[in-house]
Amino acid sequence: MTAQTTLVLGANTIIEQAQCSVAFATTNQLKFGQQLGLIWLPLDEQRKAACSPAYLHEPKDWARLDNTDTPSEWQLNLQMLFGTQGVSFLQLIVYVYAEPSLNLPAVELNSVSLNLNNSAIYYDFTAMERHVKAAIVLEIYQRNGQFKCRALGESSTQGLVSLEHRVQVSLDTRPPDTHALIQDAQRQQNQQGHSNSESRPPRQVQVGETWTGTAFAIDAYHLLTCYHVIESAAMIGIRQQGQPDREAQVVLSDIGSDSAIIRVSEPLSSYLPLAQQCADILRETVTTLGFPLSGVSSQLQVTQGCVSGLTGCGDDIRYMQFTAPIQPGSSGSPLLLPTGEVVGMVTASLNHEHAQNMNYAVKFQLLSALLTSAGISLTDLTNNQNSSSMVASVPLSTPQLSKQSRGALWLVGCQG
Repeated sequence: MTAQTTLVLGANTIIEQAQCSVAFATTNQLKFGQQLGLIWLPLDEQRKAACSPAYLHEPKDWARLDNTDTPSEWQLNLQMLFGTQGVSFLQLIVYVYAEPSLNLPAVELNSVSLNLNNSAIYYDFTAMERHVKAAIVLEIYQRNGQFKCRALGESSTQGLVSLEHRVQVSLDTRPPDTHALIQDAQRQQNQQGHSNSESRPPRQVQVGETWTGTAFAIDAYHLLTCYHVIESAAMIGIRQQGQPDREAQVVLSDIGSDSAIIRVSEPLSSYLPLAQQCADILRETVTTLGFPLSGVSSQLQVTQGCVSGLTGCGDDIRYMQFTAPIQPGSSGSPLLLPTGEVVGMVTASLNHEHAQNMNYAVKFQLLSALLTSAGISLTDLTNNQNSSSMVASVPLSTPQLSKQSRGALWLVGCQG
């Protein structure tokens, strides 16, 4: 019988198996999946977000749950995560769901019990202050070929806001009921012509089937596009008038933000600057450039509108809403400010007789986090003088913006 190791705050021990179980429970009246959530947050060596986190409402291949309705145990595949995704640390965070009806002093985190590998390792976290809304309770890391875990107790009465800034990723702390409502709305939108949704099943393709989308270059070798554009593709190519066709490979993709980075082997001559910060962009003029309806025309299409909302469907903070007209094939198009900066990436549209110009784009903050996760330095991109699409010091007209940016736009062709 394996002896039990009981951890105290700050202590660490060896995890014997790369595939391990982590059971969790709380001694107060709150329940996981109802008032409390859990996040597994993968971090790189600089303790920045390395890839998309795992949630109770969004488990991953490397972090599965025993039961999504009444969860009580994770199954982790540490080798899968640490071996392929550039992960150096994996932190477990417990938090109170962020919802106005729960935002009361009475709803607070008191204690969490963790039980690893069927009682081989045990840790009981107890909050040392009142009104705790979130806490980092465990960290898993790898040393000398062995996986280890460390008992932590970094708590916050303000939730995960400060942590988001530190690790450069947006964390979704909304309750499961909110996600269920959003998914129901997205399913309805799919039936009414919504072009993309996390809730839809994986793309089913036939061998040889082809489809298209849009991508834009962000440095000499990398381009951004939507996850649903390259999903299930056996081969990806990019095309631009007057340029040779190029084959592209997926560097990193994230279904949660519907974003993907693809890479080419030959350098690109033009690329777009990503916005670094925007104080207030509501009602700001935006321009999109892309390749919609490529079966009708392979020419670059330019449309203009404004930012009409700072959240997506169901107040999803990952997205913004805009009014520039888009069509199928526009997915992956950049949303440009008059300065030439990319403030978002076109991902979806709601086509309904009672909903006009309800189009959505992934926010630049999530695109920045994805690039950081792939080890692509935004500082290097900002300071690079080789780009033909620099940030303009004065607002550009639509023709000027189109002329300056069009060299960074590519038609994406995928084959199943």
